[in-house]
Formats: sequence, structure tokens, C-alpha cells
Amino acid sequence: MKINIFLLLLLLVESAFSSEKIPTHLSYIDEHEINNLTRVENSLRDQYFLEGKKPIKTSIFNAMKMYNIPGVSLAAIHNGKIVWIKTYGFKDAETKEKLLPEHLLQAASISKPFTVLGVLSLVNENKLELDKNINDYLKGWSVPLNNFTKEKPVTARYLMAHTAGVNVGGFPGIDRSTKYFPNIIDVLNGKKPEIVTNAIEIINTPGTKYSYSGGGTSILQLAIESIVEKDFSSWMDTNILKKLGMLNSTFVQPLPEKILSLASSAHDVEGKVYQGKFHDYPEQAAAGLWTNPTDLATATLRFLNAYYNETNFLNIKQEITNQIFIQQLPSKFGLGFEIAKNKNVLSFGHGGSNEGFKSIMTAYVNSHKNRDKIKLKDALIVMTNSDNGDYLNDMLVASFNDVYKLGLNDAKKIRQVKTSKNLKDYALNFTLYDEDEINNVFYKNGSLYLKLSDDKFPEKLYAIDKNDFITLKGFKIKYFWNNDKAKIKIILNDNVELDSRIIE
Repeated sequence: MKINIFLLLLLLVESAFSSEKIPTHLSYIDEHEINNLTRVENSLRDQYFLEGKKPIKTSIFNAMKMYNIPGVSLAAIHNGKIVWIKTYGFKDAETKEKLLPEHLLQAASISKPFTVLGVLSLVNENKLELDKNINDYLKGWSVPLNNFTKEKPVTARYLMAHTAGVNVGGFPGIDRSTKYFPNIIDVLNGKKPEIVTNAIEIINTPGTKYSYSGGGTSILQLAIESIVEKDFSSWMDTNILKKLGMLNSTFVQPLPEKILSLASSAHDVEGKVYQGKFHDYPEQAAAGLWTNPTDLATATLRFLNAYYNETNFLNIKQEITNQIFIQQLPSKFGLGFEIAKNKNVLSFGHGGSNEGFKSIMTAYVNSHKNRDKIKLKDALIVMTNSDNGDYLNDMLVASFNDVYKLGLNDAKKIRQVKTSKNLKDYALNFTLYDEDEINNVFYKNGSLYLKLSDDKFPEKLYAIDKNDFITLKGFKIKYFWNNDKAKIKIILNDNVELDSRIIE
């Protein structure tokens, strides 16, 4: 009788949204979590709200429509158990094939922490040392030496924490029609025309500055291949993914024909399918993982238990595993995961941004000082098949925080002030990292707006100091003036500064 009641409840949840015209598929839910799932779906909000007003909330369905997001796949963990798995929308906007939990999406940079696990397993086997010159392990290519590497060598620890001073933040992938599929040495050399990113080089003294770099993770890919003397993807699939219970995931690029039918299409800012359905990524370690939230949640449970020393994590010694969750200053990362914390809660996770795919995986545990209290073991995994997915990802994380009262991503108040100059004087163009894409701050109808490169949805900027501005999503811009010429600092919601350059 209990099973029949449970199935009835599932049907009620599904039918409640039938009028939304966005198909859904609920493959699993803990019967005690039905109300919480509904609340999460309908409480999406930004990181900030204006003083005197309440945070503006919307539903996942409205957000998908607003931002032209064809498909969303979710999995949630509460109290150390997977409590719901659900998909929304379409695998492909043209064919209208429904997105299902078993369908694969590109995890993009969520690939990186799994690559780190591969490296740590080699550290555990005494085949690699975290603080030794990485060039001692590489075959067929070496980190180019320059004045920066004279002071300190590039090490695996620095590469994992994004403090190695490596250029190239991310990768656009390659068109599937490309006849020659590059290898990792081609990536590191920036081989043209297949690889459009720059050759890898060191642009800061290793260990001195945080600078996010997919190029650094590509060096780790070569290190793994050099040590195990096997193809990166096949070794990772067998020795890391399968052992984590990620039985439907793979690092293989291009995707094998036998599972191609499971792959979601990628979609641009207009909601249109990419030419060739999606891009391929020879940078497997940094961006090449194909997976789904069910597999990621299965792995996340292992990470949660490892944090509390409750599992022999891939047979890796606990003193090595612990470093995953310890911030490697000056970085905001531990070994592989981004770390955020307050006095009570610590979160570890990673975002993912490939062409046509945006995702986030974030887990919550007690802070280091509170490990012995009732254990917090919650997590949310969101995967989208859209270039606009980050809008929805952050809002869903905020909703998950509110519903489960996690206390780490609470909404923050904006108190507006007068600026030192006319708003029109703050308009400018700038780039981020070493990228070529131009971002804009522009003036319109009495307000300032931020538009990131090809972004279709500019965000309003609010003055929080005489020369400081912020969006409701937490993107901050600080202005400095020299003879009426502006200089800026770009700061994310977690107070991490991004390298930027003003375009005259």
C-alpha cells in the first residue's frame, strides 16, 4: 500500500506542472522530499536584492523560458542520501526529444576535480610528488622555462590549485567535422589550425597568484599519460570513474558511436542547436567529461563521506584526501575543488562552462571546526544544455540553500549610493583573462548595464560606493581614476579578483 501511495504522490508532482509546456521527468524522489523539491523549483533568486525590497523569486520553468534554456538535469543530496533526480525540457530543441536523467551532457570544467583524483591516486602510489617539478614527469613536452620559473618550478599542487601561473583560462573545443583530432601535446603547443588557444606558457611566478587555468589542467593530463603510459581517457574511465560508481560517464573524446544517441545537443544563447550538435574537446582533463547528474551525485556521496573520514576513498591515504578540502592560498581552490566557507559551513564544488553546456556541482559539509557535530551532507548538481545555463544554475543553488537552510548562500542586501561621476563616464569595454572577447559597461535610460561578450541578457549595475558597482548576481566592478582615465577591478561574488584589461 505504501508503494501505491508513493507512486500517486509522484504523479501529483508531475501533473502540477503540466500546464507549463516544459516536459519533466522525475525518475526518483524520496517521499519525504516532495514538498522541498516543489519549493526549490519555485524559489529561484539572485544573490543580491535591493534594500527596501524582497528578493525576487521565480520558478525553474519561468527561468528556462526567460533565458532560452532547452534542457535542465538535476540531482540533489540531503543528509547523505540522493533525494531526487529530475529533468526538465528537451535534449534537442529542434527534434523536441525529451531530456531524460540517463542522457549525457558535457560536464566541462567539472572534469577537473576528477582529473585531480587521478593525479592523487598516482601520488598515493608514490609515482608522483605534489611539490616536485612537474617537468620531471612529462614526456614529449615540457613546461617552457622563463624568468618566472627561475624563482619556483611548476608543481602538481600549483596546477591543481590554479596557482601555477599558467595562461589559457578555457577552451572552445573543436568542430566535429575537423578531420584531424588533436592530441594533448597539440593542445599544449597551441597547434594551428585545429587548436585556436595559445601555446601554454608561464605568465606569473608559480605559487604566488591565483589565476584559473584550463591550460594548467592540460599539463596534468600529459603527466597522467606520461606516468601510466596509457591513453588518459581510457585510464581515467577504468581507474577513477568506474570505481566512483560513475558507470555511464566517460572522458573519451570524440564520443564513441555506441553512446552517441545518449548525448544532449548543445544550444547557443538564442536556444539554437550548435552546428554538428556539440563540440569535441581534446582537452579531456580540463573539459572532456560526458556525464549526468545521477553519476555526479553518486560520486559526490563518496566525496562527502571522504570529508568526514568515513570511507577509504579509492584507496587513497586520508592525509592525501584531506588536502582536497583545504584551501591552497592564495587560491580559492583546494586540490581540485573550489572552497567557500563560514564559521559553520564549508562548501566544495566546481562549475562547468563548455560551448553550449553550463553546469554546477556544489556540496555542503560542516566547517573543519564543526566536523564532530551532526554531519551536514547536502549537495546539488545542475547540468544544462545551454550557453545561458549559468543564469539558472546560480539561482537554483540559492534556492537549494534557502529551502534546506544551509546558511552559506543567503541573499545579501544592496544599499545604493550616489556616484562620484556622471554614470555615462563609467561606460567602457574590457576583456577578462587573456581572452579576446570584449565585455561592455554601457549607459542606457539613466542606468548602467553590464554585458559580458556575446551575452544576450545585460545586467543592471547598482552603485554601492562612489566608484563601485554590483549586479544582482554578484558581479562587482571597482573603478579607479587617473587623470579622468578609468582603471577597473573585476570581482566575483566570492571576492575573487579576475584579471582584466580595458579596451580603449
